[in-house]
Amino acid sequence: MWTPGRPILAVAIVGILAFGVLGLGGTLAQNSAGVAGAGASSSAASAPAPNIAQTMGETALAATHAARLSDRYISVPRPSASAAQIAQSQASGHVTPLYSGAPNPAGVAYYGLSEGSHGTVVPTAQQTRSLEGGIDMQGSGVYAQDLYSSSPDAFGMQLNAVQTNVSILGNNSYSFWTQDIVLYFPASSYMILITNIWNFSGPLLPSNPDGVITNNALYSQTLGCVDASCASSDFGYQQALHYYYSALVIPFPVSYPWQMTMYMNSTLTMGRDGVSFAVDLSQGSGQDINAQYDTVVFNSILPDQPLTFSAPYTANGFAYNPVHLTNDWELIFGGPNGGSNADIASADATLSLGYWNSQLDEYLEIPSAYNYGGETGETVTGMNVAWADSGGIGGAEPDALGAGPLGFSDWGTVSAGPNVVSGLWGAGAPEGTWPVTFNVNPASAWIVVTPDNDSTDVANFLYAVPFAESDLYGPTFWHTPGTYFVKVELSYYDQVPKGPTLIKLHLDEPKVLNINLHFNPLEGVYTPLWAFSNSEIAGLSTSGNGTEWNPYMLFNNQYRDFASWFGLYNDWTFPVYPGVFFYDTTAYTYLEHAPSFTAKTSLNNNYPGPYLPGTNQLQYWFWSVSGFALYDASNISGWFGGGYPYSPFTWDPFNVIFYNSSNNLIAGNTFGTEAQALLMYAGGSAFGPANSGGGDNTVWGNAFLEYSAPPSDLALMTYAEGVGLTLGENGDLIYNNWFATPTTAFMLPLNLYSDDPYLYTDAWNITPIGAAHVNTASGFPLIPLTGSIAGGSIQGGNFWWDYGTTAGSPNPYNGAINPYGVLPYDENATTLVAYFFGPEYYSATYIYNGGDYAPFEHPKVHLG
Repeated sequence: MWTPGRPILAVAIVGILAFGVLGLGGTLAQNSAGVAGAGASSSAASAPAPNIAQTMGETALAATHAARLSDRYISVPRPSASAAQIAQSQASGHVTPLYSGAPNPAGVAYYGLSEGSHGTVVPTAQQTRSLEGGIDMQGSGVYAQDLYSSSPDAFGMQLNAVQTNVSILGNNSYSFWTQDIVLYFPASSYMILITNIWNFSGPLLPSNPDGVITNNALYSQTLGCVDASCASSDFGYQQALHYYYSALVIPFPVSYPWQMTMYMNSTLTMGRDGVSFAVDLSQGSGQDINAQYDTVVFNSILPDQPLTFSAPYTANGFAYNPVHLTNDWELIFGGPNGGSNADIASADATLSLGYWNSQLDEYLEIPSAYNYGGETGETVTGMNVAWADSGGIGGAEPDALGAGPLGFSDWGTVSAGPNVVSGLWGAGAPEGTWPVTFNVNPASAWIVVTPDNDSTDVANFLYAVPFAESDLYGPTFWHTPGTYFVKVELSYYDQVPKGPTLIKLHLDEPKVLNINLHFNPLEGVYTPLWAFSNSEIAGLSTSGNGTEWNPYMLFNNQYRDFASWFGLYNDWTFPVYPGVFFYDTTAYTYLEHAPSFTAKTSLNNNYPGPYLPGTNQLQYWFWSVSGFALYDASNISGWFGGGYPYSPFTWDPFNVIFYNSSNNLIAGNTFGTEAQALLMYAGGSAFGPANSGGGDNTVWGNAFLEYSAPPSDLALMTYAEGVGLTLGENGDLIYNNWFATPTTAFMLPLNLYSDDPYLYTDAWNITPIGAAHVNTASGFPLIPLTGSIAGGSIQGGNFWWDYGTTAGSPNPYNGAINPYGVLPYDENATTLVAYFFGPEYYSATYIYNGGDYAPFEHPKVHLG
């Protein structure tokens, strides 16, 4: 195929074509090389259409679900610059990167911006025909710790850029955003290669106002293979999806440590513009990858008019592009596509980004860098990106000193720590990173870090945005040299320091802080409750020792809303922090009368903040947990953004999630969901068993209610998309519950982690018995399960609001028909099942291999 450092294809690759400089008191230089859109005059003079890129992404996401595709195939753009941001760019003569704090795509990016004298910003327009991004996953690599994408550890890596001056049918005014994407699942060593191409030409034509990548835009494609696994794509259907994608699943495990180079080449094939995507990966043990896995050719030429130069990739520091985003080159980490966020638990990696220079016949490192991207909507939190060079100046590094990836002298260093958006080399930041170790007792505390923008030694920081990180991810956090304010917080404990005072931390060498928190129940629950081992639960409990007859009793009094740094969400309304997160615990633990976990949301930093409520109720996550009882909560709720169509198969917009967890009890709770209520699903592995754990849980006596429809001016999930319970595991017992959500319950026909088809078996009723009879769930002798959810004399199955629907009057939300007397009740829907999977997987029923043989009948009680 090729070797790193050489062009992938034998095409005419040229170097930098155009430059422009704006110095202190200077003027915009003449741009004589024909860079499309370069120069301040190219920005729209009038206010832009509202959120062009956001609308483009929303439309494409909806089309992706309509085509029965997973969200992992689509990497959406971030929202467009606002009218105020565009006006600021016009006034200053240069763009401003659009992310202002976490969550953000973290990595290295070149915006055509560099640091001038006296803190000025110098914009430049540069072009190239080839980009390469190098990622060296050292030692333990990078681990995410989220339950998004229905897997606990997925994240993405993206090489992104905008190809300008692309010719379509003889018109060379088009721009296309091309993405070389790698999705990685460390726990299962699973890797997927994905490409996306989007039309960034803007809503320029009345016939194409949404920027669709039309079917006649692409002329041909060539897909590659890795061993017997070959890429697949949607070539020919781009207009239906609004973008192009291809995907290739690596057919063998890829395990840390590994080194990877990602390539995107602007090509010229038979006189037509095109782009090729490739990945070169080597790992410490196991098989390597060297694959050009997708080449796409644009429909460029009219008869007898072949092109002689391919379209360049442009980094333009002067002005935003036609969809009001930055034209930049970026190598970033983000969530596993679909606009998702990944919370990084640990990180040890280095990054380099280079562009091809034809005059020198080699790749050069980008001349300046920022530590966050500007085009993509996928984000991360908990990832510090600093920089180093081969001289090792600036203090401690989390990696060995020497040449960076790709042999460049400057490179990004990735470690665990706060997401502080800043410049890197050539953009004002001092070199290096310094470790800060927080020895906190109890260990479940939260560290809140805020950079000091008033200090001259951190003038490179763009925004003083507080960022919270759990001490459970490890006591050591890495920071760029500078001055920070720090606060240590934990529910039922005093803050350190108490009140508005903050610890001022000057980072010019490694630091160690020893902090003992003071127990104070009057503080109540004001931080999330997280525990990653049995020993950590005691610090979150008022009593107990974790045994069956003396369980831990978790904190449950909340007196104020959480601070906004706990209510973070990204631009696609993916929330960052759950209110409860238990991982790998087995001690008996009760959360009785749970607090609301209400947090203020960060309305000022993210779109669509003005269209979301000012507070939200945070999720509950349980990952590989047993012995947990969630009972008698009066209102488990929380909203999710309108970017989530009904898709329980890929994203998880549920208030409570149990993953790979067994022998737990969910009893007596009221779910007042503003989205979808409870998800319980088994574990899995890409190269192992489809179902490796989870199940044998009891769900008893809960009321699953849907809140009323959100106001039309709020960008929230709609009422019709509400679901009470979704199951994807075996052996659960679900009885004596009240289901009054639009779709009552759903059993998944596949393993959510691996996507392998699988039909589960669960029990939806017990043999009817008197309501006064006291049942108990195994392992929970202290919680009596007695009484009828419907107020009758019998305890048996569940109440289902749409039991009694007929062909003449079906469930209006999913078409379910469940006449009285026809048993078992199984939410026999007629629409969504076929919509997603079709009849080849299973018949049109939501509850199969069982069903409720003893449902409560209440003919006068319906949602309407």
